[in-house]
Amino acid sequence: MKSLLTAVLALAGTSTAALAEISDEQRVLNAINNVGYYADQGDWDMVAAQFHPDGAVLDYTSYANASAGTSADLPTLLPAEIVAAWQTVLPGYDRTHHLMGTESVSITGDTATTTANIYATHILENEGENTWVFIGDYRHELAKTDDGWKITFMRANLRAQLGNENLPALAAERVKAASQ
Repeated sequence: MKSLLTAVLALAGTSTAALAEISDEQRVLNAINNVGYYADQGDWDMVAAQFHPDGAVLDYTSYANASAGTSADLPTLLPAEIVAAWQTVLPGYDRTHHLMGTESVSITGDTATTTANIYATHILENEGENTWVFIGDYRHELAKTDDGWKITFMRANLRAQLGNENLPALAAERVKAASQ
């Protein structure tokens, strides 16, 4: 089977070594997509691993009820601080699903800038209208490190909300009650 794959790749002008190479663009996209994916899985160590070890700026000023990044003065937060802020609300949902698409990447040397649309669904069962959807776009800035591309800046631009806009507060209350 391996020789058949090698032959097909050779006919297409691609070597198995080239197939194994992942472009910087794909590595950047993996970093930004991994944030939502691992947050949905509750794998907070992997969420933290997507951010620069010296920290990142989160800008959620377009959405005043976010758990971080809503003040006029946006500090640089360490990865553990970012995760801790998100853990004040995200684990309170029964399910979340963060879907990014229509992504664009621009790389200059060891820095990258991305834009992507976001459709983030949040579900809290037994709450009547139990879904809240954040629709908007993200802008990320990343730096290339010895450990790969890491996020240094993340801005969420809220464009629309669907469903129960009170769900984030209810999810945060659930997290708080569970910690007492």
